[in-house]
Amino acid sequence: MGVEFEDKNVAVPKFRDELVEKYDRMATPTIIIDDEVILGFGINKEKIIKKLNLERR
Repeated sequence: MGVEFEDKNVAVPKFRDELVEKYDRMATPTIIIDDEVILGFGINKEKIIKKLNLERR
């Protein structure tokens, strides 16, 4: 039971431009779950786990 995701490398100009244009961000990691933009992993770990319903896995 994995989590589907799309990895986009901001070293690739089209992905970097997309990040800036769509989300007005240049921070990494930028995680989007259900259209919610979450910046960073460490400080948002619990929020990400909850949003992905991973608490019981």
